Amino acid sequence: MSHAVLDTAATATAVERALRAFARGGFVLVFDRESRENEGDLMIAAEHLDEAALRFMLDHTAGVICVAVTPQIADRLNLHPMVEPNTGLHDTAFTVSVDLAAGTSTGISVGDRTLTIRALADAATGPGDLARPGHVFPIRAVEGGVLARDGHTEAGVDLSLLCGLSGATAICEVVRPDWTMARLDDLVALAERFDLPMISVQDLIDHRARRA
Repeated sequence: MSHAVLDTAATATAVERALRAFARGGFVLVFDRESRENEGDLMIAAEHLDEAALRFMLDHTAGVICVAVTPQIADRLNLHPMVEPNTGLHDTAFTVSVDLAAGTSTGISVGDRTLTIRALADAATGPGDLARPGHVFPIRAVEGGVLARDGHTEAGVDLSLLCGLSGATAICEVVRPDWTMARLDDLVALAERFDLPMISVQDLIDHRARRA
């Protein structure tokens, strides 16, 4: 059996494990190529997030919790671009930040952010249910997901859609204990420590291409 076949099989197995964990409400570590951001994000389905999961994210990431959303969610909730034109280094499509308007206080607590993130995944949430600006940062994915843009945002949305979920995924960049950005070796160590599935954006691209 060739190395190419073995590599393809290993990638497929890794993605399948990640999807099973994600569908159950678990975390997945997703990293991109070294020539792009060269970092990894913790990802979890927004509808499955609870306070314990958010605390875990805050313990291991930079702490700016974002929610990758489909274009349809962004349009339905009137999540307009944060700024125009977007001059960000990687064209990350941040929208205006939000808090859940009812049932929260300052918006920044773990409890408040959990409620806001879950609301973004809830089809019953309307534009008027969200206060803006807030403490949670939605990011609009491009139509077509990772096949159109090889970003963490699109990877997060694709994980959700491949699992039959809402299309909203909480994401945040992993950092080292000294607050510098985690690199591949650090991500592998974190995945092994907590038994987290770990895949690359390219793995998702390959998975979707095989299904096309």
